[in-house]
Amino acid sequence: MESWLRSLTRIHHYTYPIVAVCGLLATVTLSEPGAHVAAVGPVRFDPFYASLVAFGALLLLSVTDAYDPSDYGLGSSDGEE
Repeated sequence: MESWLRSLTRIHHYTYPIVAVCGLLATVTLSEPGAHVAAVGPVRFDPFYASLVAFGALLLLSVTDAYDPSDYGLGSSDGEE
């Protein structure tokens, strides 16, 4: 049971960096700056830069996070020591 729980927590932990990298790649390859600009009066909003910032922040936060098996009530395995 502990090995399954360890696998599931690792999958959950590494999902966010994968989503961030895929989001950055999709944003850069499928979009371009200035293609869809929304303007309300003097304020202009470009969703290209907003998605770059959002996926970049997700990548930064997920990479700096540390996986500690003891947080999940698991002992360290032989491969992690």
